[in-house]
Amino acid sequence: MNSKIIQLFTFLVLGGIIAWLVAGQLNSPKIGFIAIQDVYAGFDLKKDMEKKYISVKSLRQKVLDSLAFDLKLMGRAIESQKKEDKNLMVQYQLKREEFLKKKNNFEEDNHSLTSQYDEQILTQLNQYVKDFGKEKNYTYILGNDGNGSLMYGNESRDITKEVTEYINAKYKGIK
Repeated sequence: MNSKIIQLFTFLVLGGIIAWLVAGQLNSPKIGFIAIQDVYAGFDLKKDMEKKYISVKSLRQKVLDSLAFDLKLMGRAIESQKKEDKNLMVQYQLKREEFLKKKNNFEEDNHSLTSQYDEQILTQLNQYVKDFGKEKNYTYILGNDGNGSLMYGNESRDITKEVTEYINAKYKGIK
């Protein structure tokens, strides 16, 4: 009889410990971290926007190159003249002003486009990470961006690859 009480007591204590451990695991926050630069660099939307930007910038550069070529030709024509042609000089100055104005406008537009694309990418990235966290029941997803906000994270908590795959699937409409 005494042996059965000890066995029952041991069983209850072990059952209590197991229940306590399971409850502790269920109630503990699920935490992971991502290497922000890696997720950003691997985001397909970022890659697509980068291609668009390069295309726009390239077209603008072709326009500038064409204007620069015209300026060079006009400059050579002016240099080769024996008598100064005031009309050609006026045309040259107008062309030069047009070139400088376009160059400045293109530089401003390129900067603005970069900012616009970055904002669009970051907004979408943040939403996808938020969706990932909700879908996978994370309490916290920390960002490791190398500025001291997360100095260390155990590799078992690194979900960078999983998040990158998730956001790209979401971007492509797979999830």
